[in-house]
This record gives sequence, C-alpha cells and structure tokens, in this order.
Amino acid sequence: MGRTTRAVRADMLERGNIVAWKEPMHEVRRSSGSRAVWKEPMYEERVRPQRNDGRKVVRKKKKARNKILRGIFLYFFLAGVVATCWVIYSFLFVVREKVHAMGAQENSTVEAGEKFLPEEGAESGGETPFVVTPEIRQECQSLYTGRESLLLLVNKEKELSDSYETKLRSICNGRLKAADILYDDLCAMLEAGGRSGYEYWISSAYRDRAYQQELVDEDVRKYMSKGYSYEAALQKTYEYTMPVGFSEHETGLALDILCSTNTLMDESQKSEPGNQWLLEHCHEFGFILRYPEGKEDVTGIGYEPWHFRYVGREAAAYIMQKGWTLEEFYGAL
Repeated sequence: MGRTTRAVRADMLERGNIVAWKEPMHEVRRSSGSRAVWKEPMYEERVRPQRNDGRKVVRKKKKARNKILRGIFLYFFLAGVVATCWVIYSFLFVVREKVHAMGAQENSTVEAGEKFLPEEGAESGGETPFVVTPEIRQECQSLYTGRESLLLLVNKEKELSDSYETKLRSICNGRLKAADILYDDLCAMLEAGGRSGYEYWISSAYRDRAYQQELVDEDVRKYMSKGYSYEAALQKTYEYTMPVGFSEHETGLALDILCSTNTLMDESQKSEPGNQWLLEHCHEFGFILRYPEGKEDVTGIGYEPWHFRYVGREAAAYIMQKGWTLEEFYGAL
C-alpha cells in the first residue's frame, strides 16, 4: 500500500470516520499479448453518525409532546362530531315526536269534536259546525275555573258525593226549596217572562235522597201496573227519573218549570209559547235546558223541555250558543 493510501486512511481516522477495505479488482484485457492490468484498491468512506445525545433527547420529547397534542386534538374533534350528531338527532327526534303528538291530539280533538257537533236542524246560535280546538278548550277552562260548584256534573255515570252540601232557600211561597245562589236570577227570569205575557208553575226543585227514592218507587209501581217486570219497570223509570245520588235535583240547581196553561210534565210543553220563550231567553239569566231534544245519547236522559239547570250567566250563554249539553261542555274541558 503506498503512502498516499495510508495518508488517506489516517486522515479519515482522525475525522472519526470508518474506512472500509474493498478487495482490489483486477481487469484482464484479452488482446494480443493478454497482459493483466493492476487496478488501485478502492476505499469506501462510511460516515459515522455524530453523537449528540442532548439533541436526540429533545427531539424525542418534542415528538412525544406532538403525539400527545395530536391525540388530544383528535379526541376532542371526535367528541365534538359525536356531540353534534347527537344534538341533531335529538332535535329531529323531538320535533318528530312533537309532530306526532300534535297529529294525535288533532285526531283526538276531531274525534271528540265530531261528538260535539250540533245535531242536524238543532239550534246552535247561528254557528257553523266546529271541532273542539285548543282555543275553545281554553275558553271552557276559563269559564269552569271559579265556577266548579255551579257547573257540577251529575248524571247516570257521575254520582253526587254524600258530603255535598249547598245553601238552600225557600221559593214559591215556601212550597219548594232551591239553591240560594240561583234565587235572584230565577226571579228575574220569571218576571221577564211575565212581562212577555207568560206565567209559570215550578213543579219540582231541590229533592233530598229520601224524596228521590219515593219518586223512583212510584214510577216503578206505575210501570209494573202496566205489566212490566220489576227489572223492566226500573229500567223504564231510569229513562227520566234518576237513581238516588244521580239526580241533579239533589244539588238544588235544577228546576222543573211548566207553563201555567199546561201543567203536564211531558213533551207537550215544547209547543207552549211560554216554554219556547224560556228556551230562547233562559241563558240570559244563567239557565240552560238540561236535556234537549236530539241529545238523548249524550245525556242518557230522554228529552225534557221542562227541566232547566242553573250554571251561571256566562257559562249558560256559552253552552247555549254552542248548542251543547253539560256533558259536552265537560268533554271540551
């Protein structure tokens, strides 16, 4: 090895590099004379990585920190996407449920409203057929609030509580009693009817339970005398006379008003001008016709043109305007 080669290796060693020996290569030229040619050995310099432990540690820490930051960013990004999707889904689900509920409510309102449509040919205050809308329901609720005792519902399905009490007052020169609250309006109605040329006879007002039972028994005996069995007679009686505890007369708010020209308690009252005047004006004094014609399926009672019920002036005007019964008013609540 010549000096030049040794000098190069020494120089490389001083610089901290590695000298790799490469096997000499021989090139043989096939020409005339076939002489072998020597080729100087080749050395390949491989650079050894510089040692710098401090910078390597810093790079590792920086790389780890960046990795953590990327992980945190990715976590919050995915969490935000999931939360956004959940909010959108919840919103759409709630909207869909509200729409479904509103649709169901509208359907139930229409079904209920169809029951409250005035019968064909019935008086309805000039209004066209309607359904019970939320506005109408709110109006009924406003009328009912604070007037619960006046708008008390008593019928075949709803019994009057045993603890019910009302303040009574004598009417008809002490012959009958009625709720004190209706006295002034009753007097005003009868006086107005008198000014129009009509006179009336109140055949029944407040009844206690004992008297109500006597009326039931009397009607049962009447039908049995006509050949009805007891069960059939009782069923026939309940078409017009309520069982004990289920009669409006026990509230003191119901009155049977007959025209003086006709004291028969039957449908002949309908043709009396005095009865027609009552039907037209009773709501002005807080009364309604409790069992109107054509509403037997609603009230469960046959048509009674003589049976009037006090509910107060505002409620009476509203109910009569709608062409409702008290049951239908409660249905609208």
